[in-house]
Amino acid sequence: YFQNIILRNRRFLMNFEICERFMSVSGEAPFAGDPVYIIRFSGCNLDCSYCDTPYREEINEILTFDELSSIIFSQIKDYPNLKILFTGGEPLLKKRASGIYELIKLYPDVVFIIETNGSQKIEFSADNAVFVCDIKTPSSLAGESFDENNINLLQRKDCIKFVAAGEDLPWILEKIKNIRNKNKNVRIYFSPQWGKINLQEIVDFILSNRLDASISIQIHKIIWQADKRGV
Repeated sequence: YFQNIILRNRRFLMNFEICERFMSVSGEAPFAGDPVYIIRFSGCNLDCSYCDTPYREEINEILTFDELSSIIFSQIKDYPNLKILFTGGEPLLKKRASGIYELIKLYPDVVFIIETNGSQKIEFSADNAVFVCDIKTPSSLAGESFDENNINLLQRKDCIKFVAAGEDLPWILEKIKNIRNKNKNVRIYFSPQWGKINLQEIVDFILSNRLDASISIQIHKIIWQADKRGV
């Protein structure tokens, strides 16, 4: 009883720093092409060489828990099967993870996608929560930031993503072997670093190594300009 009171009070006190929010389609795995409402939280603990969100530290809005919940409700109430995508930056930073998890609990019939760099321990599971963990490769200059404990926590509905350059492929192969020793169910995707590897090279690598993995292309960079915001 008292724990529930504490949680409710935390909700009222919690503020979310927002970089941007907008309607679009999911750009990549595992729901590429599906309509989503994207909420980009401000701030990241990494500085990846290939980051396509250089404005990730911008705080353009500060919303309370109830305000963000109301925004989510306004988006889903007349749009059947619309998914909510939390991204960043890193959405699980700044003690906001608990608030994000509480939001997900409020809407059990809505699919929430949480894009994370995996450096923060995942401490939540729900049927309507899908984690997309981006394991940083050596070329990202943020390698070994992934919390390996998360591998055992990921389920079949979740996925691991590698944003690859050609030089990363041998490293990724060893990393996948390690992942499969611990978790045979989580889905694995390869996404190309633009201009650093061609799609055929990724496909050849997957097939020649008989990997249980898929290729994911960032379709929002094909539909719109690669550096366009708000898409």
